[in-house]
Amino acid sequence: MKIKRAIAFGVMLWVGIFAIISILMFTPSLQDKDFYQFLILWILLIPLVLLLAKWYFREDSPTTKKGFLLGIIGVLVGTVLDIAITVPLFVKSYSVFYSNVFMYIGIAEGILLATYAGFEFDATYTMESKKTEIPTKDEE
Repeated sequence: MKIKRAIAFGVMLWVGIFAIISILMFTPSLQDKDFYQFLILWILLIPLVLLLAKWYFREDSPTTKKGFLLGIIGVLVGTVLDIAITVPLFVKSYSVFYSNVFMYIGIAEGILLATYAGFEFDATYTMESKKTEIPTKDEE
C-alpha cells in the first residue's frame, strides 16, 4: 500500500465531494432539499471514486483488501479535512455536521466503491498478467 498516494486519493476525493456539494447547495432548485442534494452526490460519487481508484491503482497492484484500505484511508483523510476546514469555516457546528445520516450513507458508499474497484481492477489486472506469461514446454 502506497500511503502517500492513498492520502492524495483522500484529498482529491474530499476536494471533489466539496466541489459537488458546494455547487448543489447553491443550485436554486435544490436549495433546502438535502435529500436530493445527497442523492445527486451519491450518483456522482460512483464515477468519482472509481476514477480516483483507477488513478491510485496505476502505481500499486490492485486487490480487494487494498481497495478496502484505500476507502478507509480516504474516509480518514476526509474526516481530518472536514474537522479542520469544513466545519470551522462553513458549518460552525460539529454536532450538526456529524448528525447528518445522509453523510454516513455516502461514507459507506465510498468505502464499498473503493473495495469494489480493488476487486474489479484485480480481476482485470490478473487476467492481463496471465496473457503475458511465457508458455512452458508443456503448454507448447
